[in-house]
Amino acid sequence: MSPSIIQVKKLSKSFGDRLVLNGINLVIPEGKITVIMGGSGGGKSTLLRHMVGLTKPDAGSIEIEREDIVRLAPEKMNDVRRKFGMLFQGSALFNSMSVFENVALPLREHTDLSDEIILIIVKVKLELVGLTGFEDFLPHQLSGGMRKRVALARAIALDPKIVFYDEPGAGLDPITASMIDQLILDLSQKLQITSVVVTHEMQSAFRIADQIVMLHKGKVLEVGRPEDIKTSSNPFVQQFIKGEHEGAIPFRQTREAYLKGLLET
Repeated sequence: MSPSIIQVKKLSKSFGDRLVLNGINLVIPEGKITVIMGGSGGGKSTLLRHMVGLTKPDAGSIEIEREDIVRLAPEKMNDVRRKFGMLFQGSALFNSMSVFENVALPLREHTDLSDEIILIIVKVKLELVGLTGFEDFLPHQLSGGMRKRVALARAIALDPKIVFYDEPGAGLDPITASMIDQLILDLSQKLQITSVVVTHEMQSAFRIADQIVMLHKGKVLEVGRPEDIKTSSNPFVQQFIKGEHEGAIPFRQTREAYLKGLLET
């Protein structure tokens, strides 16, 4: 088992009367891909926001390399944030800036590197995501999948130890989403980084995950390897895998009831 790089302990968060995270305990292994899954409102996006320091919990701790970020002063938190990159759901590129300028932004903001060194780093990162030659393009000139790749190049610009992905396949066709999955796999292996992926796409999770975390109603329902999750005896996990709505009536049962009703009228 790989050593842990992130430990979430007894994490709780409420918004008004709604309890969103309910005593979450979770270990993220170093150098692996952990996929966090769950239905809408299950707490996965809220958990991600806590792990990147955008939201403060009501209780509990989040340790990144044994440092509890919940209790860090803002200036110390900025130092920790340099350890990770973030791929936002909508890519979050600056439309008025070129591809090169978007990727160079964290290097200009967080380092004192010369323009010559930044130029080399940006070219290397764009090559890693398959976008060599697109430095001068603007985001609106690119496809959705290409914008995701630019955002990923920006996320790895500072050579982070951890990359967080928020619904990386959102808004993409199945083929392009599969290409993004392969890119996540390749970068995790080539750069030996830890990846934390929030998604509701079951096929994507099974393609890329070393560890899958299933959340339900603010709690960790199950944690395991993809093969463990596939064969889980938990009924909610199986419902999620099969895409069934909780409490839904199976199609065959519905059809038989309908036909019976026709015969009786």
